[in-house]
Amino acid sequence: MRLKKYISITLISILIYSLSGCANKNMQGSNNPEKNKKIEVTINSDIKEYSPVMSSTPGIHLTVKFNADRNEGNIKFHWVTEQGTFLNWQQDNGKIIVLGKDIKINEQKIYWSIEPNAKIKDSSIKIYLKIEDNDNSRVIYETSIEVEQIKEGLFSIKK
Repeated sequence: MRLKKYISITLISILIYSLSGCANKNMQGSNNPEKNKKIEVTINSDIKEYSPVMSSTPGIHLTVKFNADRNEGNIKFHWVTEQGTFLNWQQDNGKIIVLGKDIKINEQKIYWSIEPNAKIKDSSIKIYLKIEDNDNSRVIYETSIEVEQIKEGLFSIKK
């Protein structure tokens, strides 16, 4: 009878310790109240309307904005678009590099564009952004925007 009681207490203790260890691993906060502030991420653009055939820029300029200072260390920006492609525009030499529809980069600024004669599946195109830890690919923040087609060949960021 004593052995049963001893084994039961030991098993319960092990279970309690293992559950408390799991809870700590999932917590993302810290004891620092400044770090526990909710950091929001948005995608901003300085372009109101964009047309691939009548524009002085290669696409809609997208910039990642944080509502507070971030201290996440080594991060990367994972951009995905339902249609169109992402571009890098080197303004100093005018070079435009096509990056693709699903890319990971270190810069906060990027351009989105679409072929002038592309068939749009819906009235708007969703662009997704995940900010990931560069060391382990853990998603730190997520957001998205929509680019709507106002009329054929004319696009804007949906408000």
